[in-house]
Amino acid sequence: MSAPAPAPASASARISGVRGLIASRLAFSELQLQQLEQMIRSTPWAWLLAAMAGFLCYIEYADGPDGQRVRVWFVVYCVIVAVRMGIWLAWVFRPALRANLPAMMLPVIALTQLMAFSLGALNVLLRHDGPAQAEAILHITMVTVSLGGAIRMATIGRASYVYVALILGPLVLRDMWFGGSYQMAMASIVSLIGIYTLLSARLLSSALHEIQAQRRRNAELVIALSAENERTHAARQTAEEAVAARMRFFASANHDLRQPLNAMALLAQTVHNVSTERHVKEMTEQLVACADGMTDVVDDLLDITRADAGSLSPLWSSFAIDELLAECCRPHQAVAAAKGLRLELSAGHVAVRSDRALLARVVTNLLANAIRYTREGQVRIIGSRIADGRLRLSVEDTGIGIAAEHLPQVFEEFFQVDNPAGDRRLGYGLGLATVKRLSALLDLRVTARSVPGQGSVFELQLPLADAAASEHGHETARSDASASASTAALAMRILVVDDDQSSLQALGGLLASWGMDVRSASDVQGALGVIQAGQAGAHGGFRPQALVVDLRLGPQVSGIQAIKDVRSALGDAELPALIVTGDVGGDYLDAARAAGLPVIVKPVRPSHLRAFLGHVQALGR
Repeated sequence: MSAPAPAPASASARISGVRGLIASRLAFSELQLQQLEQMIRSTPWAWLLAAMAGFLCYIEYADGPDGQRVRVWFVVYCVIVAVRMGIWLAWVFRPALRANLPAMMLPVIALTQLMAFSLGALNVLLRHDGPAQAEAILHITMVTVSLGGAIRMATIGRASYVYVALILGPLVLRDMWFGGSYQMAMASIVSLIGIYTLLSARLLSSALHEIQAQRRRNAELVIALSAENERTHAARQTAEEAVAARMRFFASANHDLRQPLNAMALLAQTVHNVSTERHVKEMTEQLVACADGMTDVVDDLLDITRADAGSLSPLWSSFAIDELLAECCRPHQAVAAAKGLRLELSAGHVAVRSDRALLARVVTNLLANAIRYTREGQVRIIGSRIADGRLRLSVEDTGIGIAAEHLPQVFEEFFQVDNPAGDRRLGYGLGLATVKRLSALLDLRVTARSVPGQGSVFELQLPLADAAASEHGHETARSDASASASTAALAMRILVVDDDQSSLQALGGLLASWGMDVRSASDVQGALGVIQAGQAGAHGGFRPQALVVDLRLGPQVSGIQAIKDVRSALGDAELPALIVTGDVGGDYLDAARAAGLPVIVKPVRPSHLRAFLGHVQALGR
């Protein structure tokens, strides 16, 4: 008895299906709704055309044999035109209708087709042939109205076909009914115009649909491009954050690595200075060499990372190239002499424009590379002017050379010629990679040529500058060179301030081994305490002749401020001071350079430190 139960469900499904079919029939495309809106907006002009068409036909046939029927027709036609005008007024003054445009579709289309039907009915009501003028006006009016309506309804399904058929169909049948040559010619012309009108409406509909489809594709493309741009922006932001994180890591690691390296190198140098045992001196020399090698690796890694990240910006200035080359050669003279190599420099006093520190890094790496792979002979640095207002700088050696197939690879990271065993005494393969990065940054146009077994030549090109601006610096550099060249005892009083105890002890020990009177402090208060004790006569009345201060003395504490405080306490605003730091960038370092303070990056090389102290001693402090 319960078997028939599913029937209501099937009936419900049929009702839902019918509703869905009706909904699909009543669904209109965006293009159709746009054309409907255009039809409604243009109603006043269409109303004027329709009113004139009906009035002209009424005038021509109202007094003829069909006048009674024409007058009745005209009254009905005027009512239809008025209703159409009323719909337009309602659409204008009732925003709710404008907001619900699909609801206007059926009434507007139905009324338009009713008007077409009324015009076609006129042709049926005109049972007698009229004068030639009246017939011409009738045919022109019908053709004009059908053409305008078909174009306005081109995209709304088959509405344009029905509209044209309702108007022109009865007209053609009327002409054929009368059968005269004039009427048959008119029937042919009207038929051709009707076909042309329908074809034009179809082509217009296709064009409008294609335009609409193209707009839709464009909109989809814009959405896709926007999404892709968002993904690209997110990926770029992620990459930038990764680069920033890597830079922060390298900056932190760089500072932390340099502190123990600095202490190790200074301690090794101190032991080398004070020991008389040959094997101890040999071991300390190796320790110093290892520390220098590790420092070069840290410098190269940091320079490559900063260059790749785009965070390394050149500080352009003009300076004498011979001064810079002399500074670059000085630390390598002992190594070259130990290998029996001649280290020659021939550049002349020529001023160039570049970043002095970065160019020094490039030259130092090329020079170290040349000495490392040269067993006998010489290493030369030669400067010569070339035609385009630049200076060609060549680093030449008589070393093992580079095979032609290996030349394109020498600037790649970790690539080394003639080091298959990975001997770290021959470096880590980062020096020339750093040269390539920095040369691109400075537009040095680095090139290399080589002959295996005969040596290699690396060339740079530098823009020339005015040499007069660096003449004073040239004299100072010569004084520095002469002062640092001597290894005689420097009987001076030095105050060292560093918050790293290992570096503080190592630096103090090295200076003491050079015969200096050294006082140490780990912070600003300690340094001022040393000054106050000296002014009170304690410890023999210590008054420093120079300061060696770490750049960062703790959180938010700058060595620059410490120098200012000590100078103020001594009443000596010109007291020579040297900044030492494990940082290679940052606001503190920029501030130190802006203040005109010389800066040495840890690990402190003894030759650089002696150059500073020799300059202080030459000033007669």
